[in-house]
Parts: sequence; structure tokens; C-alpha cells
Amino acid sequence: MDFKNVKKELEKVYEDISHQIDNNKMPELKPLQEFTRLARLMPMLADDEWIGEAEDFSHLATQLLQAARHEDFGTVVQLMDSLNDAMQFCHKTFR
Repeated sequence: MDFKNVKKELEKVYEDISHQIDNNKMPELKPLQEFTRLARLMPMLADDEWIGEAEDFSHLATQLLQAARHEDFGTVVQLMDSLNDAMQFCHKTFR
């Protein structure tokens, strides 16, 4: 899978997870697992200049999955905010 397709799929799953959280629901594990899988691909596809940000994003995605497995909704919300911040920073800095 190339970077463009991974990013496109990642954005779709991210929106699904965000929608669940916005409706005050714990995200389902299956989309979170897919999100984490895709996020872990990002550092492998990243250019050298933004590999650090891709690794941070991947780490946050893993933490999000773990928080959801522990049914810690407060941490899930905080981690989604952190993921959103990381995504916006990366898009702003490396477009």
C-alpha cells in the first residue's frame, strides 16, 4: 500500500472514530485496531523530514487502542485530541 492510500484509509477510520466519540460513545475496537495498523504503516512510508512526527502519531494511536481496551473514555478523548493536534501540526508543517 502506498502513502496516499494509507493516508486516505487512515482519514476514513479517523472520522468514524471521531464520530463515535463526538456522540459520547466509546469507539469500537475493530476501527481502532484498523486505525492503529494504518498509523503504524506511516513511519515506514514517511520521508526522513517527518518520520519523527509519523512515529509520534503511531505511538499515540497505540495508546488510544490501549485506553479503549481498558474502557477509559476520558483518556480516549484526550488521546484523540492529541492525535488531532499532531495531524494538524504535521499537515501544516510538511505539506
